[in-house]
Amino acid sequence: MTFAISVGEDSRQYRQVGDYQDLDEAMEAFNELINRRNWSESDLVVALSDRRSGKRLAQYGLQDFNYEQHGSPELEG
Repeated sequence: MTFAISVGEDSRQYRQVGDYQDLDEAMEAFNELINRRNWSESDLVVALSDRRSGKRLAQYGLQDFNYEQHGSPELEG
């Protein structure tokens, strides 16, 4: 596969979560992951890499909202 998506953990290890031939498919999956909630507190970043060149194309640092549980009450302000 040409493109890989991986998740970086607080232990500085990365685990691969997807392989894609097509960049459009890889970007769609990457966007879904960065908008996902319920991440483990040990997950810190989501990265998209080009396997042919060995270069990282994009990396997203997970934000506070990524760790929120679905259905949790929102704060009123």
